[in-house]
Amino acid sequence: MIKKFLGLLAIIFILNISTASAAQIESVTDEAGVLKATEVELLNQRIRKIEQAHKIKIGVAFVKSIGNSDMIRASNNFLDQYFNNGMNGGIVLLVAMDKRKYEMSTDRRMINIITDYEGIPFLKDKFQSDLSAGNYYNATNNFIDGVDELLTYYETNGEPYGTSAAPGGLDPVTAVLSAVVSILFGVMIRSSLIGKMSNVHHSLAALDYLQKNTVKLTENRDTFLFMNVQRRARGGSSRRGGGHGGGGHGGGGGSF
Repeated sequence: MIKKFLGLLAIIFILNISTASAAQIESVTDEAGVLKATEVELLNQRIRKIEQAHKIKIGVAFVKSIGNSDMIRASNNFLDQYFNNGMNGGIVLLVAMDKRKYEMSTDRRMINIITDYEGIPFLKDKFQSDLSAGNYYNATNNFIDGVDELLTYYETNGEPYGTSAAPGGLDPVTAVLSAVVSILFGVMIRSSLIGKMSNVHHSLAALDYLQKNTVKLTENRDTFLFMNVQRRARGGSSRRGGGHGGGGHGGGGGSF
C-alpha cells in the first residue's frame, strides 16, 4: 500500500515538472543557432511587454528541421502546446532552416483579429525580406512589430485590419477621393483661365460647327468591322482561407 502511494506521488511529481517546463518555455526559441543570446533576450523582453498590453501570447521558433512533418501541422502543434492560453488569442511563427520555409499559426480567437486574407499577408511583408537576407533578428523584430500594429489597429477601430486602411497609414479611399477632387478642381481653374484669355469658345455639340441648310443627315447607324472577345480565368490567391489545417486555426506561410 505504501509502495503504491509513493509511486502515485512520483507520477504526480513528474507530471508537475513536465507541466511547469511547458509553461516556462520562452517566447523566442532558437534551436538552429541563428540568433545571439543577447538578441533572444531582447526579443523575449519585447514580446512580454506586447503580451501584457494586448493580453495575447506570441511564440517564435527557429528549428534546424521538422523532419517529415508538415509545416502547417507543426506550427499548429507548436501553438496549441505552448501559446494557446492568451485571453485574446495566440500567434506563432515557426521557421524551419532545412526547408527554408516559415509558417504562422493563429488560434480561434486570434484568427478574428489577424485575418488570413489581410493580416497574415501584412505580417509577411513586414519580415519576409529580412528572413530571406539572413537578418533573423530584424525579421523577428519586424514580425513582433507587425503583430503589435495589427492588435493596436483592432483595439482602436473595433475591426480587423482590412483593405480600407493600413495600420498607422492613410486610408486609400480617402487618398483616392482627395486626388480626384484635386484634379477636378485644377481642371476647372485651368478652363476658367483659358476662357478669359480668348473670345473663341468651344461649342457644346458637333452640329454647331456645321453651316445650317448645307448638310442633311438622313441615317444614324453604328457599323462594327469585327469583334474580339478574350476570356481569362481569375487567378487564385496564395493566401490561405480560414481553417489552416483544421481545429479553428488560421495563418499562412511561405519560403525564404
